[in-house]
Amino acid sequence: MPSWSWFLIWGVLLVALVLVVVFLGRRAWRKGRVALAAYGDLTRTASELERALDGLEDAAEKAAQRERAVFGDRDGYAFAWGMRMAERAHRRQARRDARVARGRLLTHSTQNWTS
Repeated sequence: MPSWSWFLIWGVLLVALVLVVVFLGRRAWRKGRVALAAYGDLTRTASELERALDGLEDAAEKAAQRERAVFGDRDGYAFAWGMRMAERAHRRQARRDARVARGRLLTHSTQNWTS
């Protein structure tokens, strides 16, 4: 086989490879564009549904509050309020105790520069 035939064969193979890559790349590009457009539509639809869901949740909460205000258990609400106030007082006392403890650490430290 003459040497120019090898150049011809490899040239044809290289051109065929470029054509296949271009053809498949073009198809992949088109499919990617369509997929991104569909993703954008999905994102917009999901955000609209989320806004609608938030509106429904707000409406349901308002309806539940109205129902509790009219038909609620007065003793249960008083107990829950008392528990919240007790927890709040406990947290406040715990914060105060922590501040006192930090202050004691500062005044009774062995490396205290004021002593």
